[in-house]
Amino acid sequence: MIPVSLFLSYAEQIAAEEPSYRHGGFGQDGTCDCIGLIIGAIRRAGGNWRGTHGSNYAARNEMASFEAIQGEKSLEVGDAVYKARDPRDGKYALPDKYRPGGGAFSGDTNDYYHVGVVVSVNPLRIRHMTTPRPKMDTAIGKWTYHGRLKKIDYREGGKQMSEKATVVLPTGSKGSTVNLRDKASTSGAILAQIPVGTVVDVVTDQGKWCEIITQGYHGFMMSNYIEYQGGGEEVSGDLITAEEREKIDHALLDIENRIETIREILGRG
Repeated sequence: MIPVSLFLSYAEQIAAEEPSYRHGGFGQDGTCDCIGLIIGAIRRAGGNWRGTHGSNYAARNEMASFEAIQGEKSLEVGDAVYKARDPRDGKYALPDKYRPGGGAFSGDTNDYYHVGVVVSVNPLRIRHMTTPRPKMDTAIGKWTYHGRLKKIDYREGGKQMSEKATVVLPTGSKGSTVNLRDKASTSGAILAQIPVGTVVDVVTDQGKWCEIITQGYHGFMMSNYIEYQGGGEEVSGDLITAEEREKIDHALLDIENRIETIREILGRG
């Protein structure tokens, strides 16, 4: 399973590349769609996605838990969140294979037409890919369902490609908290003021800035306020190059498209 911190890091990496919206894209060629943001992050983290490239498939087959959103407090970092339409909605467009009589009908007639990822809960930040570029929502709005993805490890202290660190004050500095920002810049919005002494997970070290996760926040802190504890643990598995990963992604996408075409021809989706 992929550590939630690593998954979020790659989702934000794809968003930072500002891909244009395209059905079937997952960040591999400068394009991406909503489920592609999740698929791309999973693949960049070394995972795989062998099912249909679609949010309705994901809602029915890739969720370890799935339920209606009961306010912001019901969400957690790393959740996949969905917007849904029922058959009474004029924009309802559930693929036939998921409808009654279809080969993939599960009893659920909702059309889960859009999906995003919760990258922070305090404050709420939902990252999603829409037309024409990635977007960040700060309110629940039309998001109605959520849950944990099967391929993601949400356990506290699970294996992470990160290191534990402590928030500290440099020699000569004063204060009791350090700013956590939404981007690696002093112009970034302040997400929270983290107390000195707080233990954080450093996802990436960019030199002057560190990308961290702590207390339900996912953001950036200046590296001179970070003191590593050591003992970081990497995700197990053989490492591959970016070029090799890109070739694998293209091959997997081609296979998925061929399988989907065959399913549609057979009518068994």
